[in-house]
Amino acid sequence: MPTLLALALLFPLSQAPSAPRNVAILVYEGVELLDFAGPGEVFAAAHGHDGHAFRVVTVAREKGPLVSQGFVRIEPTYALADCPPLAVLVLPGGHVPDDDPALVAWVRERARTAECVMSVCNGAFLLAQAGLLDGLEATTHHSALEALTLGFPRTKVFTNRRFVDSGKVMTCAGVSAGIDGALQLVARLVDEPTARATARYMEYDWRPEELAALHAEPGLLVPENPLRRVGRLAREQGPAAGRAALAALTPAPGEDELCRAAQRIAARQPADARALLALILELHSASARPHELLSDLCEADGQREEAVRHAREALARLDDGRDTSTPENAALLRNSAASRLARLGAGDAAALRWVCEPCHGPCDERRYVSPGVCPACRMRLVEAATAR
Repeated sequence: MPTLLALALLFPLSQAPSAPRNVAILVYEGVELLDFAGPGEVFAAAHGHDGHAFRVVTVAREKGPLVSQGFVRIEPTYALADCPPLAVLVLPGGHVPDDDPALVAWVRERARTAECVMSVCNGAFLLAQAGLLDGLEATTHHSALEALTLGFPRTKVFTNRRFVDSGKVMTCAGVSAGIDGALQLVARLVDEPTARATARYMEYDWRPEELAALHAEPGLLVPENPLRRVGRLAREQGPAAGRAALAALTPAPGEDELCRAAQRIAARQPADARALLALILELHSASARPHELLSDLCEADGQREEAVRHAREALARLDDGRDTSTPENAALLRNSAASRLARLGAGDAAALRWVCEPCHGPCDERRYVSPGVCPACRMRLVEAATAR
């Protein structure tokens, strides 16, 4: 008669079902909708042999309703303080609060014990602020590649990647790329058939072979913006060096290209942006826009008198007809400069009656003296008393 041990060997008991891994998606005011909904759908839909492979929750700085893209209301499952242990942490993009020290510290601490921390879009800046991208390859939304490169020179930022999987850390490009990154994690943490079944359920055209072929190619680093080099040379070696570098560029950049570059550079290298704007003023002395950009930089740096001076210079050029901006751009510049003077005590503070419809950007905290559209985000301006 067979022993119990022999029977157990012949007919082993089925293994206990494995518990689903916890996936937490960070949410905040102005979080990009598809950045968190795309990976959330992937992880929620993924089924392994034992059922759901993941348990998906949302986590926020504090509990309380949040709004994504102005129309989707979110009730976070957890606050940072009571969030359970995580296997995967997803950091979506949008108006990322990457300047919040407590949030950055929490991300750094949770990354120590998580199997993977994954960013989508400019959520990569939270990883970078936490020091989690130091020495790694990474990517982000195409509009933020340069800013990530400028702000975090120890990170190798690639332009030709849908996502970069470094094992413990994954960064995804913009918006829908988070779906590809999440499917890659499902394939890695569960298995590829589960990832394919999930993509098929979602009716998502997942092409892992094409992605693998792309990732087999050498990574293309974000090239240095030549206008950033101009600003850096002007700051380090003086205006003459900056003028020489600018004169060597072919074709010669126009005023609009110069000002747009200065705005991008200002986000991470304000000193270089100021040096570049000083050169722009030499070339386009009649223009109001460089003065208004310098006024904004000075206000952010706490240099009130300089901010006031440049705002007045901008208005003077608009008033006497020297500036050649289109009527639409001239109105935006005028509203921005006049509002700055009012905010800084050099104008009529009582006239600051207009606010932009919530975009969850820094301009939500500003008031303006004229209606129309917000000079920063182009959202419609409404009277403060009636703003939602």
